[in-house]
Amino acid sequence: MKHPLLLALLFLPLASQAQTQPDGTLLQSTPCPPRTVSYERWLRGYERAYSGEVEEAARMGITMQPFAALRPLLPTREEFERRRAYQGFECQRLTYLSDGLKVTAYLWKPKDTAGRKLPLILFNRGGNRDFGELSPWEEEGFYSYVSNGFVVLGSQYRGVDGGEGREEFGGADVHDVLNLLPLARSLGYVDMGNVFLLGESRGGMETYLALKAGAPVNAAAVVSGEADLVAGSRDRPEMVYAVYRQLIPGFSRNGPALLRERSAVDWPERINAPLLILHGTADWRTNPKDQALALAEKLQALGKTYELVMYAQDSHGLPFHWRDRDRRIVEWFKRYMR
Repeated sequence: MKHPLLLALLFLPLASQAQTQPDGTLLQSTPCPPRTVSYERWLRGYERAYSGEVEEAARMGITMQPFAALRPLLPTREEFERRRAYQGFECQRLTYLSDGLKVTAYLWKPKDTAGRKLPLILFNRGGNRDFGELSPWEEEGFYSYVSNGFVVLGSQYRGVDGGEGREEFGGADVHDVLNLLPLARSLGYVDMGNVFLLGESRGGMETYLALKAGAPVNAAAVVSGEADLVAGSRDRPEMVYAVYRQLIPGFSRNGPALLRERSAVDWPERINAPLLILHGTADWRTNPKDQALALAEKLQALGKTYELVMYAQDSHGLPFHWRDRDRRIVEWFKRYMR
């Protein structure tokens, strides 16, 4: 029988080898499960979620349009089934290294990549912890982008969906976005000369922070994004105790400065990629005046390349204009392809 110390020594080289793998290393890839949710179930879930948004907005004195007004604009049964039956793409659940931690991500891509180099969208999700986490059928498998020839990679951020570490809401989790770049390069079919950033809500903050860190991208787009966390904490004080205090290290000692570090309105000069900003005027989660308009004014003063589109009476995520939202994003990214 081998001595326990000898066993430890025998396994030490393997452990050391794992620890020296670089960030962005792909550790595991598994196929996503097929979609089994029926159209009726999907529609009921959408109605419940949207109705909850209407109630929350009303408590803040903001009037959102009722679900009855949104219903005719949602995908029809035929469109839903066509997207679900789309055979031209595949989805993978990934585990990769970021700051030495095992982090979960998702990959959506056209199925046929033989001999091709495809443009990449790094998608930054909203929410925090498991609220807003990515699912295999996010945006119908990101049909709008994959059907236009894009590969889409999105991190769950550390500490989420089985990932190691602790989420930091605009702290070290930004590394989880940046470390998708070497992962993408390792895939072999991604055109690293055509990389784009796309963020929604909290993912807008992650997108701005990635640009601040110098992410080598052609262009970026943000939907209902957070650009001023200080103003956001005034609009929604519950974010301070429910999110910031819990997820931002050192917040109790140095909260205002940490929020400024995460707020693009305080460093617009660091936004050096062409930026598309899309926002709804009835957004109760991220106030359009404090977020989209405030940032756009500063970009304008600096002569930056940007485009701002405000959708009247639309809400968080732009559910009433989702077709126009996706069309504009695809066109914006194609405009800046090399």
